[in-house]
Amino acid sequence: MGDDFVHGYPHVERVMRLGEEIASEVGNVDMNLLRLAVYLHDIGRRIGEPHAYYSARLAGGILSEWGVGEDVVKLVVNAIEYHSFSYARSRGVKPLSVEAMVLSDADKLDALGIVGFLRVMAYGFENGRSVEESLRHFDEKIFKLKDLLHFDASRRLAEELEARTRTAVSWLAEELGIKPITWQGRY
Repeated sequence: MGDDFVHGYPHVERVMRLGEEIASEVGNVDMNLLRLAVYLHDIGRRIGEPHAYYSARLAGGILSEWGVGEDVVKLVVNAIEYHSFSYARSRGVKPLSVEAMVLSDADKLDALGIVGFLRVMAYGFENGRSVEESLRHFDEKIFKLKDLLHFDASRRLAEELEARTRTAVSWLAEELGIKPITWQGRY
């Protein structure tokens, strides 16, 4: 994980901060459970995809080895599996706790705003995507995230962050002379 801006420790810290903000409005959130899930949710990324699967397996092993109770391990593993929409959908994973939903929302929110814009572009460059492909990714996935959020608090945060993202996408497309029709943009 390290200092990787896209999925490393800085991402985890942002997800924790967003999770705390959501939890403060939602209430009745076990912050210790949330912290465990947040700090371990991407530890399997270096192994590959599906990262939610690998992260959940590693987290379960680590927590069990540390003597964490089986009930807590089960909830953390579920939260990690559930945070990835594509993994959860393909495997039929449902959230077992409010903490799973908070992690899911917080992780999705970190894909929005200027930070989210930079993360998508950096990930695209790291993985050989063209600028146009990365811009398309906003329409194909990023701008649909708001519809997947569980809480009013999350949706309120998403409104402002998405507006910033749309502005950044629009400006980049304009400066590069990319016509919206090329990548289905609506900005």
